[in-house]
Amino acid sequence: MGKNKQKIDPLSMKPHEFRRLVREEVWTDITMEACQGYAQANMAILPKKYAYDFLLFCVRNPRPCPILAVTDAGDPFPKSLSTEADIRTDLPKYRIFENGEIIDEPNNIKNYWRDDLVTFFLGCSRSFLWALRSANITWKRYGAYKTTIECEPAGFFHGPLCVSVRSFKTSHEATRAIQISSRHLLMHGPPVYIGKPEDIGIYNLGQPDSFNPGRPIVEPPEENDIVMYWGCGITPQAVAIETKIPFMITHYPASMFVTDHLAEEFSNL
Repeated sequence: MGKNKQKIDPLSMKPHEFRRLVREEVWTDITMEACQGYAQANMAILPKKYAYDFLLFCVRNPRPCPILAVTDAGDPFPKSLSTEADIRTDLPKYRIFENGEIIDEPNNIKNYWRDDLVTFFLGCSRSFLWALRSANITWKRYGAYKTTIECEPAGFFHGPLCVSVRSFKTSHEATRAIQISSRHLLMHGPPVYIGKPEDIGIYNLGQPDSFNPGRPIVEPPEENDIVMYWGCGITPQAVAIETKIPFMITHYPASMFVTDHLAEEFSNL
């Protein structure tokens, strides 16, 4: 949970209340159940020198990297997503990359902040899961994985597509999941693939992935389960490793930025 072991119910909190606990490092855990109904965002911060190429990379790869907002260089306040949030302190955990290596995973990035840094906020499938729950759809979650599918390169940036994986017991639930997620194009939209994980280079489904640690081990899908794969916002982290970018900051997997906007505000009606 965090440094303070007090009982906290993040599901019922408003985003500003939850972010305050994060800022004070009372909550340092994942954000999976935070602020019911509100949109969450993946994050990538990089020097202005690389910002145009990364913007182009996101435009060319909208399924893993749908853009919600981009800040001016040196501006830590994402005003279009929250009136009072500070990107340097308001995620439970971050990742610092230098030359493609993870060098730190701090609870704030005050010591790493620079005036040339541009922040990209990318949609997160956590946001449309609220809609799946409202439709009484059930699923099994397997976490996120790198695939053998290559993203479309853009300037400096290239690398593998990452996906989040879920299985469904019935064709009805799978179809409804496709329909509902298709309304949320800014939150990765519909699946990018349906079928066997081995076909896209995933051979350890249900087992911990060293690239995405901390995920619980789950049983593999049953024979008749429908397994679907959505673009995932940890793709920029795989790209950081692939390109050996000199410096990048991202969210730690599943430690997202919680916005002030309901997920439905970003949906395509």
